Amino acid sequence: MSILHNIYFHSSAKTLDTLPKDGLPEVCFVGRSNVGKSTAINKITNKKKLAFSSKTPGRTRLINMFNIVEQKYDKTIGYLVDLPGYGYANLSNQEKIDFEDNLPKYVQYRKSLVGIILLIDMRRGITSLDNDFLHLVTSKPIIIMLTKADKLSYTERVISKKITIEKLMEFKNVTNIVEFSATKKIGISDASDIIKKLIIK
Repeated sequence: MSILHNIYFHSSAKTLDTLPKDGLPEVCFVGRSNVGKSTAINKITNKKKLAFSSKTPGRTRLINMFNIVEQKYDKTIGYLVDLPGYGYANLSNQEKIDFEDNLPKYVQYRKSLVGIILLIDMRRGITSLDNDFLHLVTSKPIIIMLTKADKLSYTERVISKKITIEKLMEFKNVTNIVEFSATKKIGISDASDIIKKLIIK
C-alpha cells in the first residue's frame, strides 16, 4: 500500500498563525478555483471523501492539512496541504484580504514546504493568474499537474502539453509536468511517486 493511502484529516486553518509549527515536510496543492485540487488529493490518496470536493468554485476557503502516517511505526511523516483556490471573485472583502495575505506568505516562507503541486486545467492552459503564481514562487520545487486530461483527444493533449512546456521554459524551479485525470486514472501513479520522493528524502 502506498504511504499516501495512509492519510487522515489533520486540521483546517484560516490564517498562517494557526497552522502547525514548521517541522515535518509538506506538499501543497494549489491552483484556480474548481481546477480539481480536492478531487486530485482524493484520487492520489485513494480516499473518496478525504478532501472536500464541490462543484461550486471557491468553496475551499481554508488551508486544509492531511497527515501522512507511517504505518509500521504509527507516526506522522508529513502533510498534504489543500490551499484555497485563487481567481474566485465571489468572496467577502475580509476573505479576499485573508487569501491575499496567506497564500503568498505560505508558499514563499513556509519552511516545511518541500514541494508545490500547481494544478492547471489542460483545456485552458496557463492563465494569467497561474503565471502570476509561478512568478511568485522561485525557491520551491513546482510540479505542474495538467488536470482534466480526459476531456481532450490524444492529439489535443500533445499540443496542449507542448504549449505548456514552452511557456514554462523560464521557470527553472518547475521540475515535472504530469498529465492527470481522476476519471480515467491518468497520471495517478506518476503524481504519487513524485510526492513520495518529496516527503521521504
